[in-house]
Amino acid sequence: MKKTLLLASTALLAFASHAGAQNNNSPGNSTMLERIVITTPLRRETTLERSTSSVTVIDRESIEHAAAPDLPSLLKSYTGVSIVSYGGQGAASNLYLRGMSASQTLVLINGVRASSATTGTASLGNIPLDSIERIEVAKGAHSAQYGSDAMGGVVNIITRQGGACADGRNSCGSVTAGVSHPWGGTLSGNVRGQSAGGVDYSLGGSLVGTRGYDFTMPTAYGHEPDDDGFLLGSINASLSKQFDWGRIYGDALLARSRGQYDDSYPGANEVDTTSFAGKLGTEIRHSADWSSTVELSSSVDRSRNFRDGVAGDSRFNSSRYGLFASTTGNFDTGAVAHVLTGGAEIYREQVNSTVDFDVKARTLAAVFSQYSLSYEALTIDSGIRYDHNGQFGGATTYNVGASYEILPDLRLRSSYATGFRAPSFNELYYPNYSNPNLKPEKSKSYEIGLNWQASADTNLDVAFYQTWLTDAIASNPPTYLPFNVAKARITGFEAALAHRFSTEWSGKVSLDVRQPLNQDNGKYIPYRDRLKAMAEVTYSATEQLDLTTRVLYGAARYANAANTTKLPDYVTVDFTALYALDASSQVKFAVENLFNADYSTVTDYRAPGRTFNLSFTRTF
Repeated sequence: MKKTLLLASTALLAFASHAGAQNNNSPGNSTMLERIVITTPLRRETTLERSTSSVTVIDRESIEHAAAPDLPSLLKSYTGVSIVSYGGQGAASNLYLRGMSASQTLVLINGVRASSATTGTASLGNIPLDSIERIEVAKGAHSAQYGSDAMGGVVNIITRQGGACADGRNSCGSVTAGVSHPWGGTLSGNVRGQSAGGVDYSLGGSLVGTRGYDFTMPTAYGHEPDDDGFLLGSINASLSKQFDWGRIYGDALLARSRGQYDDSYPGANEVDTTSFAGKLGTEIRHSADWSSTVELSSSVDRSRNFRDGVAGDSRFNSSRYGLFASTTGNFDTGAVAHVLTGGAEIYREQVNSTVDFDVKARTLAAVFSQYSLSYEALTIDSGIRYDHNGQFGGATTYNVGASYEILPDLRLRSSYATGFRAPSFNELYYPNYSNPNLKPEKSKSYEIGLNWQASADTNLDVAFYQTWLTDAIASNPPTYLPFNVAKARITGFEAALAHRFSTEWSGKVSLDVRQPLNQDNGKYIPYRDRLKAMAEVTYSATEQLDLTTRVLYGAARYANAANTTKLPDYVTVDFTALYALDASSQVKFAVENLFNADYSTVTDYRAPGRTFNLSFTRTF
């Protein structure tokens, strides 16, 4: 493992030096760097350059240049992220961050928890790409800011926002229509702007459908030799208004889908899923250096499983209602800048199901405090949080991190954090397959990272991390009753290099090396990526035409706890062409898995083969 990390880091550093040397005469050398503002790691606005933990920002431009038709396909190529999918578009997909499970990774929509209270995971397929403004991926434990589930990290999906348009107009919008193969299509639209009364608004909708393909292999349990289709409709909205004293704001995303899967007759083979995440908030500016925030939030995850022509269905409906309040003060003592935040959070989770859970509701409450310090080239972030749950008592988590600019545009960062996860309703109360005495899972992790902005056109980011997991929840046949016993250690190295060679050519490469070990038996944890590499090249052939090719390599992964079965390695190639017909019209042609590689991320489930997408976008 150490040799692999050393070789990987040396190769990337050598390439970075070469790229930097090329950049001295690059026409893009005078490019001004844009300061990127993020909100996820500290739960308040800060800049990406001063972050003490690893953060990846996926902006709207990156989404539009990707060949991915859905959110899981988009995320899978980024460092630290692993996607395990039970088929193609609309299939159940799990998001693993830095080797932690899907339930140990917190997914937010506009800062609102999006996971199901029964399964503990989010319905990623119900979040259409056309509704997304950007995605912030904060890696490493962030329970000191967000509480339960944020052990591997936080993925915050921010939907389209309002405000004055880029060209200064008060309103603008776009409409996109497209077709795909396997047979399908998309239709979406968005309008945004600022009213005469100063209200920033955004309203959009999306309709996505595909005939799909046969997700399962003949060896899979319940295999049915038919195509598994998917249909999704969604609405997203955002409103905000500035006042002399602060602002009022609100965001919402509502999505409903129908997906098909395989199961033995007469078992269910279709699922209707409804997802909602919304919030209303107010920010009060008491003074130039002191502000407070109060937010009301709600999220819903509902699923209905059924089979046409067969009576009955099974329903798993969960809802969450929450209140969040914080106050932040800024003050200086000489050359030192201080930021102090304190707050509280409470939310209630409820379950309504055709399955008779012993307990159908629970309330979780927390108080927290954060402190940040900036002195010349040094930044320090720290936080502590106490969560109380009536089922298992309390959990205290904390973090501390530092960032230091060693040389101009060369920053070293390090952090240490603890995390926890509260057991889900399924693990605690599902009849005959649960354990009401489960304790929360706990973790400790650290990371050391380096970011080098060698020039306006070259950026290198590397990170080394380790995570220790205790009281992990496991289950074994034949009873499959969950219990706290497992221990794990995950060691990893990430590197990402981006460089613009000229006004026409730019490229990215990334490497993900990971050792996810079960310390109880010394075996690798199943379905965790151990090596992943990506290379991407973009060629702006003309002012109207952009061409992007991305190659993704995934090494072999173990498919069972005994490490006796492996899923083979794979290579996929994606291609995207964007052509501007005029200032207001654009055509996009995308091919995912260009060479139709046959691979799986879960035993007996086929990953998508070659997929074509052709779309037309008109802005107004």
